[in-house]
Amino acid sequence: MKYVILIAGDPSKAPTDPAESEAWYKDVSVWYEQWTAAGKLVDGGHQLDAPNTARTVRSTGVTDGPFVEAKEVIGGYSVLETDTIDEAAELASSWPGVSKGWITIEVRPIIEMPGM
Repeated sequence: MKYVILIAGDPSKAPTDPAESEAWYKDVSVWYEQWTAAGKLVDGGHQLDAPNTARTVRSTGVTDGPFVEAKEVIGGYSVLETDTIDEAAELASSWPGVSKGWITIEVRPIIEMPGM
């Protein structure tokens, strides 16, 4: 089964020290390499641009930004393929920054549509 992991964080909690930031990005690269090699990461995903670059589309029109009442914003996503959602959640819990409280990850099953 495939699962998307939505990687969110509070920008105010991100590392500000250049050395700490560089080490964290290296840990992120290692995480991606590890789970790609294990065949669990089937789409490395992408980092998303800042929320202020977003547009929200509703029936009432288009507005700038996501305008959600939250400090955390989705910064990126990846697609995992595991046997269970619990396995996907366990794998996601090893994402760098989760244990430090910088990152929150939502794991959601992907519904694959025939012919799409």
